[in-house]
Amino acid sequence: MASIGTRARPPHAMAKGDVRKPSLLPAAGGSRLGPAALLAAGLLALCASAPSDLAAQSTDQPVQLGSSDQSLGDLTGENSFPLQITGFGVADYSYDQTSGENSARAGKMAVAFFRETSEKVWFFGQLTTSLSEGSGSSGGDIPTEIEIDNLIVNYTPGGASGLSFSFGKFDVPVGFERDDEPLNFQASSSFNFEMARPAKMVGLVGRWAVTPKVDITAMAGNGWDAQVDPNKEKTGGLRLGFIPTEHTSFGVSGLLGGEGDPGSVHQRYLVSLDYAMEPGDWIVAGEANWGGEHDALGPGAGATWNGATVTLFRRLGEHFGTTLRGETFHDPNGVRSGDAQTLQSLTFSPIWFVGTGQEGIFANIEHTTFRIPRFQLRAEARLDHSSEPLLGTESDPGHWRMRYTLQLVTTF
Repeated sequence: MASIGTRARPPHAMAKGDVRKPSLLPAAGGSRLGPAALLAAGLLALCASAPSDLAAQSTDQPVQLGSSDQSLGDLTGENSFPLQITGFGVADYSYDQTSGENSARAGKMAVAFFRETSEKVWFFGQLTTSLSEGSGSSGGDIPTEIEIDNLIVNYTPGGASGLSFSFGKFDVPVGFERDDEPLNFQASSSFNFEMARPAKMVGLVGRWAVTPKVDITAMAGNGWDAQVDPNKEKTGGLRLGFIPTEHTSFGVSGLLGGEGDPGSVHQRYLVSLDYAMEPGDWIVAGEANWGGEHDALGPGAGATWNGATVTLFRRLGEHFGTTLRGETFHDPNGVRSGDAQTLQSLTFSPIWFVGTGQEGIFANIEHTTFRIPRFQLRAEARLDHSSEPLLGTESDPGHWRMRYTLQLVTTF
């Protein structure tokens, strides 16, 4: 969950979302080698430059036996770049009014490690353990999953503080929502986040702050949410971000690359817009996504999808706020949701919170100045609708579903 608000964010902030929709990558003919070449060139530059910077930072210090002025930290340099440990925990109770299913869960815990190795190089990693998706309530042990959620090595060239390169597993900087609960206003994820676009990528990211109001992010990696590359292709992306005022942010992003198993690789594309505005005590934010995949339905028969979300947050005092999110997701070919349908949801969530998060990994909601609280209690009511009778239960499918969630989120 390495995400920080794009406003006052420390130099190590990068993961959970820095990209939003610019123009698409190279056209179909040149996209196959472009991202891979970019990835290789970036890694070479990172490997070639970092050692000299590390060496410049390392200066031998003589050991003065018996001196009270020197500590072990002074001798080893540990005091200059201390290890920082942060994290979060999530527990909730949910009730599905349609099916009657309900359960309390201690659902997720994450621990993150940040360490600068020099003034130009830092490392960030996050391990997340959570209950397995679809874990039932039939008794016995419920399986848990431990995931490397983020693993990033970042390098900032000397004399170019506005330019940086990161390699590893990162949050795709597209859209407004992120995959870790502290980085969102509501307990549940939208259909757009789950199906319209990727959440993670493994590869290389380059960021350039052209001016204080304009930034460019380029990335190349294995593909949509792929831990390892399932084929010989790479997916590339670009985001152009604008911050016209302190309380306004816009981004345009594009992704293009080969997705799928060997023998059935199709060119998949995505154009996305994200926005965040803060008029007074309000935050208005969201995203719009347009995607497609060539030959997904057969030779010459492509598939498309599109969707959009809008989130309204109103702060009602020092410890209270309320959020309303509406969305639609259109999947006419069923390639993203499994069935040809249009999904919609309306989610209302009052929030009680205390404390203020520290600077760093859990600082701000992405692209806003809202500081993430130390502790949050969220009550959520969510109404889902499908154009087809696919919600409800297997024995009684329907078009509607109503769910309630009470969620506790804490950061440390």
